[in-house]
Amino acid sequence: MKHLSKIIILFLIFSFTSIASAKNVAAETAVLKANNAIFAELEKRKAELKSNPKILQSIVEKQVTPFIDFEAMAKLTLGKQWKKASQDQRVRFVKAYRTMLINSYAKNMIAYAGAAMTIKSSMSGGRPGYEVVRTLITPKGRAAVEANYDVRNKSGSWKAYNIEILGLNLITNFRTNFTREISRTGLDALIARLEKNNAS
Repeated sequence: MKHLSKIIILFLIFSFTSIASAKNVAAETAVLKANNAIFAELEKRKAELKSNPKILQSIVEKQVTPFIDFEAMAKLTLGKQWKKASQDQRVRFVKAYRTMLINSYAKNMIAYAGAAMTIKSSMSGGRPGYEVVRTLITPKGRAAVEANYDVRNKSGSWKAYNIEILGLNLITNFRTNFTREISRTGLDALIARLEKNNAS
């Protein structure tokens, strides 16, 4: 009986480990696929980008945005302010925040043309369907940098809702700055500033 109990326990442990590993592999694969795809496309179209930088925006939209959970990022960035915001404010903020992030990403991504990403490790994000994927990004001719992705399984697809690179946490950084700005001028003023900057 004791022997049978040990077998059952080992089976359950093995089964749980297998499920956890499968989730980690899926999350890791999603992170690698999204990033290496854009690194490769930037390298492939480097000459074209020099003559027409505007196409970088379309590359980012195609390769990166399907991997990002912008609404989750917006909620976490606003924190308590999200609950206080009206539906119209939420919609406008998500749209403005999304555009700001894409514009910023596009401006900085050209330096990563031909870069390569490798996985260091992954671990549970603290609840089912959430993972933290730790990576190394190695740009051409430069030292590797650490980038950690917080991802969640949303309707069967792994999507990133936060990133920490070189020790800088995107959500924490923007939340701190936006909270200060909202306390001074209000949420509507913050949204209007983002919209204005995006249009310029």
